[in-house]
Amino acid sequence: MRPHDTNRDDSAPRRVARAEAVLQSRRRSLCVVLEDAHDPHNVSAALRTCEALGVQDVHLVAAEQEIAPLNPKVSIGAHRWLTLHRHRGVGPAVEALRAANYRICVSHLEARSTPLPGLDRRGRTAYVFGNERDGVSEAWLAAADATFVIPTCGFSGSLNLSVAVALTVYDRLFGRRGAKMPAGDLTEAEKSVLRTAWFDQLAGGDAERAREYAAFLARPVAPRPLMPADRRRHGSTPAPARRAVPRPGSS
Repeated sequence: MRPHDTNRDDSAPRRVARAEAVLQSRRRSLCVVLEDAHDPHNVSAALRTCEALGVQDVHLVAAEQEIAPLNPKVSIGAHRWLTLHRHRGVGPAVEALRAANYRICVSHLEARSTPLPGLDRRGRTAYVFGNERDGVSEAWLAAADATFVIPTCGFSGSLNLSVAVALTVYDRLFGRRGAKMPAGDLTEAEKSVLRTAWFDQLAGGDAERAREYAAFLARPVAPRPLMPADRRRHGSTPAPARRAVPRPGSS
């Protein structure tokens, strides 16, 4: 039997306690930058990965084209919990990253690029990915503090954009740590801002629920880490139980 948690407010709505748990793992020391990604599936999948693994900030840069719309069937609403920064051109994006004290590491298929596992994990770092067809632009290479490559050994010379983002984020957060989720790094002020925005999303336009959740803004509840439901299965019919087949000679 687990000891009673005297800090837990058991009267708090489950959604509020779950949001508090998510806040504890949110990180801003790492952010992802996507330049001219033109496939809605890839952009949405990348956002879903970032949200699931605790990356709070994603920068979407439109240098040569419009930013691709999101595919809600792929993102399953992940963008609602992220801070999305949209930039028209590389210059403004670089300025914003430098102002936030980010080191810029650019994914670039070149022999001189550092293999991802050997790239320094320390400090605030922005990981930049180019589009599916042309890779990153020369402007990003000029601004880069380092370039990196995800090592492969197959005939395919490159990885899908969303897969490259997923592997990079996973390596940066979990590499050499095993499977333990790293702690978040948000300040209390940053948590307060996100808490307000998230509670509004969780209320879903219901005024009564919004008032109920607002009561917990000034007195955050203890986090309640729960395995979230698999939202992809909504509306599906459970598979019938499989009958055991007796083995020969059994009674």
